[in-house]
Amino acid sequence: MKLQTFIDRMANYDPTADKSSILEDLKQLATNRTLLSEHLYNTIQLNGFNTRSSLYSPYAFVLHYNDLYTLRLGFWSPVTSTDEKQTFIYDLYHSHDFEMYAVGYSGDGYTTTLRAILDRTPLKAGVKPSLGDERSVKLAPGHVLHMSPLYDVHRQLPPETMSASLSLIIHPRQTIKTEEAWCFDENLVPTYPGIATQETAVFENLLSLLQCGPHSASAQPKRKSE
Repeated sequence: MKLQTFIDRMANYDPTADKSSILEDLKQLATNRTLLSEHLYNTIQLNGFNTRSSLYSPYAFVLHYNDLYTLRLGFWSPVTSTDEKQTFIYDLYHSHDFEMYAVGYSGDGYTTTLRAILDRTPLKAGVKPSLGDERSVKLAPGHVLHMSPLYDVHRQLPPETMSASLSLIIHPRQTIKTEEAWCFDENLVPTYPGIATQETAVFENLLSLLQCGPHSASAQPKRKSE
């Protein structure tokens, strides 16, 4: 499937009602072996080698973005040290405030373990919610994953070989966010809202102590989440 075909089909879907169709189309899109090369070619044709308008990070390329969703091709590396695990947020239990569909694209794929939050009351730090049984998904090529916003807790485990996955992130519809994603400890107890917010705060404080200018914020290291 071509990228434009996928985009055209998404225009006719309801992300909350057409889950099976979206996952099937994402699987078909993942059989396109030239997605990244076509994306890079089109980006260069449009912007030359100016990276200011390029939507990418050290871990992922944004293949398409609009008000409703983001489609990205993410890369997952094997790791040999604790620091590398932290960079990719491996082994960190967390939730998301968005709905996500994903399919394996290449490599053996990272593994996700998931547990549903059964209690719909707002989370509180230090108070463990009621959780469903654990399930595990290895995102090898052709394997799919769907995660609901706010109430799916998961962690990623590194692949054995360099891997890639296609993920479709559905943007939250509400204009005022009333609930947040959370990070959890190894016992699945909520620790703080957001992902890497504590690390970001420390980094920004260090920047202010060093009296760095506002332009330095663009250099802030980003940790991967999915």
